[in-house]
Order: sequence, then C-alpha cells, then structure tokens
Amino acid sequence: MDIKFLKSKKILLSLAVLGGFVACGISYFILNYHYNWIPSQLVELARKPELVKKPPAKACSECHADIFSSWEKSRHSKAWVSEFYVEDSENHSKEKCLPCHIPQTVNPGTKPDPRLDNRDDGVYCVSCHFKDGAMRGPYDLFSPSHPTREVGEFRKSVFCGSCHEKTFKEWETTDRARSCQSCHMPRQMGRLTQKFPLSFMHQKRQVADHSFPHGAIEPNDILMEFEFQDKRATLSLTNLKVPHNFPTADNGNPRLYAYLSFLDTKGEEVSSEKEIIAPQKETALPWQKAVVYNYRIASQASKVRVSLQYKPAWSKEKTEVIVREFTRGEAG
Repeated sequence: MDIKFLKSKKILLSLAVLGGFVACGISYFILNYHYNWIPSQLVELARKPELVKKPPAKACSECHADIFSSWEKSRHSKAWVSEFYVEDSENHSKEKCLPCHIPQTVNPGTKPDPRLDNRDDGVYCVSCHFKDGAMRGPYDLFSPSHPTREVGEFRKSVFCGSCHEKTFKEWETTDRARSCQSCHMPRQMGRLTQKFPLSFMHQKRQVADHSFPHGAIEPNDILMEFEFQDKRATLSLTNLKVPHNFPTADNGNPRLYAYLSFLDTKGEEVSSEKEIIAPQKETALPWQKAVVYNYRIASQASKVRVSLQYKPAWSKEKTEVIVREFTRGEAG
C-alpha cells in the first residue's frame, strides 16, 4: 500500500513538474510570438496606470534595472543638474537650452518642447520612450505593465538629431556607414527586464547601452603629418574615422588642444605653439578633410613634439590622445 502510494505521489509530482514546464513553454510562445491571443480583459488587469502618466525615472527601474543603472551613469541623466550646465545656462535661465535638457517628448527630426515635471531626471526614459499612452522602442513585444509600440527610428541617427542638430548635419556629410547609436549605444545580447518572471519569459534581445558612452579617441583616428620648410613648418590634421566633426557639440564647449614644442639639436625648446580645435570656434576637424596649420620657426629648430589633448565639455581635465615627434629632414 505504501509503495503504491509513493509511486502515485511520484507520478503526480512528475506530472506537475511536466505541466509546469509545458505551461511555461506555452506562456513563452504566446508572449513572444502571439501576444495578441491574450484577452484584453486579462491585459488590463496586469496594467499599471501610473506608468503611462509620465513617471520619474526611478519607477522604470523596478523592471528595467540594468538599463536604469546604465542611464544613471550617462550625461543624459545629468542634463539638468550638471554643474557645467547650471553655470552655462545661468542657473537654468536660458530658454534656448530647455528643450534638449528637459525634453517632454523626443520625435525624430523635431526639436522637443520642454517639460515642467521630473526636471532633475534630465533626458530620461519618458522623454524618448513615451508617447500617446505607450512606451515606444525598437522592438515589437508585449509588456504586461504598459502598452508598447515599435518605432524603427530608434536605431536611426535622425532620432538623435532632434537635439544634436549640428552633429547630425555633420554626420550627414559622411558616408553614414555608422549611425549615432552604433557608436554611442552599442548593443549586446541581454534581458530588457530584470523582474521575475518576465525576465525569463521574454526572449533575449540586443540591448543598447544607455550610458551613452562618449567614445574613446584612438591614435589612428586622426592622421597627423608635419613638414619642415627652412624657417617655416606645417602641421596637418585629418579626422579619418570619427563620422562627424571632432570635437562636436551643439552648445557645449569640448576642445582638442594641439601643443607644439620646437627643439634644437640639444633637445632644448626654442619655441612653442598652441592650437585650439573646438566647435564653438568653428575650428573642429571635419570628416576626412585635412586642416593645415602654418608656422614661422627658428632655423635652429630641428625637431618638433606634437601633443593632442582632449577636454570634454563636462570636464576641466585634459587627456593626451596622440603624441608624435618629427625631425627635420625625415619624412613625416
């Protein structure tokens, strides 16, 4: 009797486990491929109305923890509270800055209107993803918490061009082989949500980096050439790989500095020069077009050391990105 009972219990347990796997499989299939089969009454029960009332960014972290964590590290999250912005905007008083530092709704190719709520969040989830009662994104998928809508422009540079207008126009003059997102929102396979059980019910997808990395400048991104000509010399810089002017900004003031130190045969400095390469001075390096600088130099100058140092708009620190030495009489 006990043996039969144990066998029956084992069979029931196995059937329950199997049933659980089958239920999960069916749920996974429906959620990812046929979510339109889900009764609308059931969907409404799962909805969270507060999520379609322009919530603060923190509310989105309940499900999208990884994306929220990345966004917190971004310049977008500090668009309203950054000390550099507060200073440059004269304590938030410059109206021309408001649309892109506290945008209401970002639409491709159109400058947004400024908002009144959640201003400390800067450029946040709602600004880019919320419109007409639904959360927009690059995927057609089902979310029980809020309505979703697929928008193809999320992977196109025109979306970023709504605020980054000058940079977008610069990008349009390149070969357009890379979009803004391919450099500044690189993607990797992962989960869009980290809340159980949805994180496992949705299939893995390419998830964009919402920290919006600035991008590192590599030595081979800029071609540096130098030529000695008796008492004259020329420096040539060509932006080979950055698909917009470098540096670039609509209103910020990033700078690339070129420091030149001319040396005699003993290695002692005989003269020096400095170039400021910046968008606000209209001296930024265009894509794949050489910019030439001419100098008068002392006849005893036999060598030059050229250092390129970059300073982002939000920093007072410079980082050396390229340093090269050229000797008179040698090809450079």
